[in-house]
Amino acid sequence: MGWMPRVCGEQVYHHIYAWGNDRHPVFKSATHYEKYLELLEAHTLAADIGVVAYALMQTHVHLFIYDRENMISRFMMRLHGDYARYYNKVNERVGHVFGERFNNKIVLANLYGKWLSRYIHRQAIEACLVKDPAGYPWSSYRVYLGLEQKAFVRPDVILLQFGEDEKCRREYRKFVLAEDNGPVDWQRRDRGTMAGIDLVQHICREVDIEVSVVMKPRGARARQLRHRVMRIAAEKYGCRPFQIAAVFGVSRAAVSRVLA
Repeated sequence: MGWMPRVCGEQVYHHIYAWGNDRHPVFKSATHYEKYLELLEAHTLAADIGVVAYALMQTHVHLFIYDRENMISRFMMRLHGDYARYYNKVNERVGHVFGERFNNKIVLANLYGKWLSRYIHRQAIEACLVKDPAGYPWSSYRVYLGLEQKAFVRPDVILLQFGEDEKCRREYRKFVLAEDNGPVDWQRRDRGTMAGIDLVQHICREVDIEVSVVMKPRGARARQLRHRVMRIAAEKYGCRPFQIAAVFGVSRAAVSRVLA
């Protein structure tokens, strides 16, 4: 069976996650983590990729990135290819380091992005490695709190949702340590493009429209309501036509006509 086409495009945010081969460790020492971060910085600069957040765990990695030029596949191939060559050389081994092609989901930074960053930064807590993620050195959380500097990490798109100056860091820390896990189960493999149905439900609540009406419209009035939701998704939440098409199960051309 062939691979399903990867969801990608220009100027979109991605949640990327990849596991070690047979869930074996991809990092065995501090030097391995440091090398991965060195390569991550180099390849993000080369591909003009923005890193919003990351967490490196012993058996897998999570990346929250902004892809300006639809470079995600080339970027990940080079990043993980270079790391695999390094890892095999220092460990005197051959074979795959990452056991499958990387997974990616498109995310709306101004709606779900803060929850994704929280999920990523809590990885070490969920693995029972630390009680406070500030004590885990292999995630971007310490950058968010201003405890260390990494020029290639750009947290502003998340932190600005919590205020300005030092207030945003304090509020973000409270947010990460709180009990609320948010509207999206980030561990579900089937949650779909940009948690699509969640976005539709969110917009429908805002404008008091039944979700069933816009997902399965019957008649001209229902189609008008669907078109209204599509336009809100594009204008307010920054969705691109191919993302909206995937959510509603229609063609990109149909979405483009609505947005025009």
